[in-house]
Amino acid sequence: AQYGADGSAAKLAGLITDVTEAKVRELELTRSQTHLRAAIDSSAGGFYGVDTNGVTTVCNNAFLKMLGFEKTEDAVGKKLHDVIHHTHPDGRHYPKEECPIYQAAQTGKSGHVVDELFFRLDGTSFPVEYWVLPLIYEGKIQGAVTTFIDITERKATELALKTAKDEAERANELKSAFLANMSHEIRTPLGAMMGFADLMRDPGISPTERASFIDVMIRNGESLSVIINDILDLSKVEAGHLTLEFSDFSPAAICAEVVSLLQVTAKDKDLVIEFEIEPSAPILITSDPTRVRQILLNLVGNAIKFTQFGSVKLRGYGCKNHDGHDAFCFEVTDTGIGIAADQLPRMFEMFVQADGSMTRRFGGTGLGLALSRRLARAMGGDVTIERTVEGVGTTFLARIEDQPTKRNSSSSVPREKDMSLLAVDERALEGLRILVVDDAPDNQQLIWRYLTKQGAIVESAENGLVGYRTALAGRFDIVLMDIQMPVMDGYSATAKLRENRYLKPIIALTAHAMTDVKNKALNVGYTDHLPKPINPRQLVSTILRHTRNLSQ
Repeated sequence: AQYGADGSAAKLAGLITDVTEAKVRELELTRSQTHLRAAIDSSAGGFYGVDTNGVTTVCNNAFLKMLGFEKTEDAVGKKLHDVIHHTHPDGRHYPKEECPIYQAAQTGKSGHVVDELFFRLDGTSFPVEYWVLPLIYEGKIQGAVTTFIDITERKATELALKTAKDEAERANELKSAFLANMSHEIRTPLGAMMGFADLMRDPGISPTERASFIDVMIRNGESLSVIINDILDLSKVEAGHLTLEFSDFSPAAICAEVVSLLQVTAKDKDLVIEFEIEPSAPILITSDPTRVRQILLNLVGNAIKFTQFGSVKLRGYGCKNHDGHDAFCFEVTDTGIGIAADQLPRMFEMFVQADGSMTRRFGGTGLGLALSRRLARAMGGDVTIERTVEGVGTTFLARIEDQPTKRNSSSSVPREKDMSLLAVDERALEGLRILVVDDAPDNQQLIWRYLTKQGAIVESAENGLVGYRTALAGRFDIVLMDIQMPVMDGYSATAKLRENRYLKPIIALTAHAMTDVKNKALNVGYTDHLPKPINPRQLVSTILRHTRNLSQ
């Protein structure tokens, strides 16, 4: 500016600069920073920054929350190692100079860590994945920032997937081992039966040899039947289809029966088998006696199998269940090979013996303990290993709860003595007319021989429809009817006969031995139910029981 003599402005010159664009950029920068800060604060991941000295410059709400800080001032301005405590993936704590965040602020090195532990203020930890980037402005390092996420859920998912994978692989291994073992266990008795049956074709064998061959075939047939029954029972338990029949029984009587049944097996190995019932034992308990007997046969049978020298002892006494209810305890102690400590957790798994060599050395399916435990638990009890020492012996404990409230209504009625145990005279079925309905010709011939030997007059039908028509047209004293047959099954044939007021006894003869099949058979009109393989003595006794009134 120039001024006159009187001090007034004579000339005025100036420079005007348009700062609109700069103001706009400044406003945009402010807005961007605001948006960035808002984005950082709203992020679910942690955000954290330091300067080149490792002093905290910035952090977001997620960071504060995850590490346990209440407000920003608790972290900003403090040294990195006072704010973040973390461990290396190998488990050791980071020295300051090795910390990836500090290194980025010092050297400009970026980093990515997949699995590391961050510690909260309260000392607890959580796994994180984090990324580190240096802050560089005009070629100079200004500090570093890191973003991280809590990977607790991810690790849990990974662990669950790994566990599932391991379990699937384990199940596959078990299935393969089971199939191989079952192949061996089924083919062994089957091979013996077929081999000795073939030997019996030789017309030159002596009567003594023939009798011995028959004993071998029967023994192996019974062994095969036990294996198949165990598989079926375990399948029913696993599927939740097991039906228990609760009734009053004497646990002492069942113990005595089991010892009696296995006495010969023990004697063959020169083992002493002992049996003791303590005064605390109740005279009667209510449970499923058939399943209790099955458990004891399994445990005592196993004890004999795995004992080479010494004794097997069965001890019974009164006890309490885990919930304080009255129970009966069966303790089975042997002086056998014992169980290795590393094998104990697997002893009650399905299809498992202590190791593969046990199967080859002692045989067996590996189903016994798994089935026994599941049966006991279904009856409110359990089967456990009380103690075991390798080379010294093992004690198993079976606990069966007394459950009188579950007693079947029919169990209070005295049952007729088992007719299969009664003596059967020769020609006991003399003159009885019997219809056998079965689609298997071999079964027809077998039953025909059993019955005609006892004096019965037998006629056969190959399916339910033919059986239905033959029964209505003929004059039979009793009908033996299979269940699973072509054209018309036994259920339908029996139901149609009852609809037509057919009043003669109809006995189900079937390989389906499950309780639900038996109950269905009785509901559709069968008079009684007998399982296959057929016990000829039981068959004749059952026929006599149901035809006795007709012959009187």
